[in-house]
Amino acid sequence: MAKVRSAPGGPRTPRPVLPTPAAGRSGPLGYLRGVWEELKKVVWPARDELVRMTGIVIATVIIFAALVGGADYLLSLGVKQAVATQAASATATPAPTTAAQATAVPTVAPTAAPTVSP
Repeated sequence: MAKVRSAPGGPRTPRPVLPTPAAGRSGPLGYLRGVWEELKKVVWPARDELVRMTGIVIATVIIFAALVGGADYLLSLGVKQAVATQAASATATPAPTTAAQATAVPTVAPTAAPTVSP
């Protein structure tokens, strides 16, 4: 029979039961009051911690922008090279595949447009 392991630190404590909203707390005003009460419970970071975390976020965004921009540049060079090679091979005159095609003469000569005299 397999052993059942519990989480490190022992069994969990039960979650607290959330209070049900009072009858007078319905609607938009009650919602905003609830939001305000929850915002009072938030522990906001100190200014130095906020500045440090903001710097980390900005540095991370710059690093990833440089990585994505560099990858985009390198891939665009590859695509341009592939398109230039494709265009160069398309403009080259291909050799005829059979001798009959090389010596074929059109059987019907093109006709000139009829002229109309006044």
